[in-house]
Amino acid sequence: MNQIHFFNLTSTFFPVLYLVFFTFFFQARKVTAVDENFRICSVPRYCGKMNIKYPFFIQGRDDPRCGYPGFEIHCRNKSLPSISFGDGDYIINDIYYHNQSCHLSRAVSFDKYAICSHSIRNISLPSDRFFLPSLQNKTFLFFNCNLSSSRELSRYNIHCAAKNESNATLALFSNDPMLNFASEYCDTRVVAPVAFTSGEGSLEGILNRGFMVEWIATDCGICEASGGKCGFDYTTYHFKCSQERIEVQAGTGTW
Repeated sequence: MNQIHFFNLTSTFFPVLYLVFFTFFFQARKVTAVDENFRICSVPRYCGKMNIKYPFFIQGRDDPRCGYPGFEIHCRNKSLPSISFGDGDYIINDIYYHNQSCHLSRAVSFDKYAICSHSIRNISLPSDRFFLPSLQNKTFLFFNCNLSSSRELSRYNIHCAAKNESNATLALFSNDPMLNFASEYCDTRVVAPVAFTSGEGSLEGILNRGFMVEWIATDCGICEASGGKCGFDYTTYHFKCSQERIEVQAGTGTW
């Protein structure tokens, strides 16, 4: 006997209808929600012609969230930026973000009087944020040196006025073999880092050309490579990589 097989609408038709319904009435659509820190810190910031970005921020002008604590700088009269350490202010001549270093020089230039009057001081870097590169040269200034006991040191005398062989001022570079010997005949010394030791005809010129420092802060490279902007979350007190957020929301379609 021939049997009649009925088509099961429930098992085949309605799942298809269900899929079509959600396809048209609940279409997914992407909505871009911009992280507030991303929006703030993505705005280009300049001091003069120098691009200022993480970890630095301009005090009184930038949102501190776009920098790192302790890296506030000053920008006065749209000139070169400056930063303050314990011994005074320094001009930032260049910033090298790729290797976390910058070229600094004293905001108030050295002259021979500053050296001879002993008003020059050791640099006072905040060790939790900045340090001097290990291979960078240094100038050692020795004060109140007794040259009458050692004529070999006479060639280092910078001939300050009103000084004589019993209270001379000497200047030596850190790679000079006479450095330790000189310290035996002098009362005090000041160490001044110098990045450039040639091309200048005077000690003041060498000192005023400045030196390099490197900084300690979370590296921004990975964050920037992913399209983000670096900053600092003062709520958690940690580094933050702010990015655009992509959210998915249900939309309403039509037949």
